[in-house]
Amino acid sequence: MRQADLPERWKIRLQDYLLAKGSDHRSLGASDFPNGNVVRITFEDDSKVEFRYAFVIEAPEFKEIAVFTEHCGYHLFNSYEGMDLVIDEQ
Repeated sequence: MRQADLPERWKIRLQDYLLAKGSDHRSLGASDFPNGNVVRITFEDDSKVEFRYAFVIEAPEFKEIAVFTEHCGYHLFNSYEGMDLVIDEQ
């Protein structure tokens, strides 16, 4: 998914995130993606995903998390008990 494809609630949430970081931009650029970060999610059934050069925004009010990657798009996941989210900052 690209930024234009995000649901409106996530477009707003992403803009809030960027403003909180001190960005003047309304969209993500290469400098917004942490160099070396790895995001890993393990699901209840032991399925796993891993993303590099990524960051996460958690939204408990939506019961969702969003993973934003530099090269592999943006991904939304339902957040629930039993999901394991690990962010390795290198």
